[in-house]
Amino acid sequence: MTEPTIMKYFPISPLILRPDFRGPFDIYLRHDNNYVLFNAQNRLLSQAKRDELAATDIDYVYIEEDSLKSYNAYLRANLMGVLNDENIPLNHRSQAWANAATALAKELFEINLPGPAFKKRYNRFEELINNSASFVQSPLSLKHITRFINKGYDTYQHGVSTMVYAVNLIQEYDFEDCDSLACGMGALLHDIGKVGLPENIVNADPSGLSPDEFAVLSMHPMIGVRNCANFNLPIIATNCILFHHERADGKGYPTQATHAEIPLPIRIVALCDRYDNLTRNRPFKRALKPFDALKVITDDKGLVEPDMLKRFIGLLSRAEIV
Repeated sequence: MTEPTIMKYFPISPLILRPDFRGPFDIYLRHDNNYVLFNAQNRLLSQAKRDELAATDIDYVYIEEDSLKSYNAYLRANLMGVLNDENIPLNHRSQAWANAATALAKELFEINLPGPAFKKRYNRFEELINNSASFVQSPLSLKHITRFINKGYDTYQHGVSTMVYAVNLIQEYDFEDCDSLACGMGALLHDIGKVGLPENIVNADPSGLSPDEFAVLSMHPMIGVRNCANFNLPIIATNCILFHHERADGKGYPTQATHAEIPLPIRIVALCDRYDNLTRNRPFKRALKPFDALKVITDDKGLVEPDMLKRFIGLLSRAEIV
C-alpha cells in the first residue's frame, strides 16, 4: 500500500499579500495541528478579507511547501510594494526581503549552473539589491533582517548574510553606488567556489582538517573565480571572491597580501565573512553572540585594521545588534 503523502506547510505573513490579491497558490489557516483552506489559488482575496485576518490577530497564514516557487515569484514581483508600505510592520517587511533574497541566492548557487542561467539569476539578484538598497541599508531594517538571515549553514545562506553586512559597512566609506553594489555581489558570491566541494570538508572545522583536506578547501576562492569566468563580473566582485581570505598581517591566502595591498572592499568582505561565520551555527560549533564574536575579531589583531572594526561595531550598535 502506498504511504499517504504528508503535506508540509510554510508560514507567511498575511500582510505580505497585496490588496485584492489573486495568487497561484492556496492559503491555509492553522488550527492546532490542522490546516484549513482559507483562500484557493487564483481566487480573489479582497482587502476586507485580508483586514479580517489582521483584526483577529492572526500573524501567519500558510502555504504548501510545494507552492514555494510560485510564492517566491509572487514575492519577487511585489517586493518593492511591500517594502515601501509603512502600514506593514518592519519585521514583516524584513522577513519578506530575507525570504526573497534567500530564494534567489539558492537558485544562483546551484551546482553546474549553465552560463546563461547563471547570468539571468545573477541579474535578478543584482536588481533586487539595487532596488532595495535604501531599505537594506537602514539600521532599523538591519536589526530585523539579521534575525531572518542567520539561520542555516548552507553556502548561499552565509553569502546572503555576508552581503547584507558588507553593503551596510561600505556605506561608512565614500564609494559610488555601482562600487557598493559590486562589493555586495562579491560578498554574496565569495564562497561560491565551495559549491561542489566534498561536504565533509566544507562543513568541517578548518582547524581540524588534514593538510591535504585544507589544501582542497583553500582552493575555493580560485574555483569561485573560475566558475564565474564566463560571466563578466565587475572587477570588485571578482576580487572579493578571490581574495576574501587575505589578512592585514599577510597571513591569509591565496597570495599572503598585506593591508596596503588589499583593496578596501575586499577587507570589508573579509570582516563580514568572519563575523557571520562566528555568529552562525555550523555543524562543528554553536553560534557566538554578537558581542562575543566581536571580541574574537578584536583579539585577532591581524585580520583587519582597527578603524574598520570600529566602524563595524558602530554600525551594529546603531542597529541595536550589540
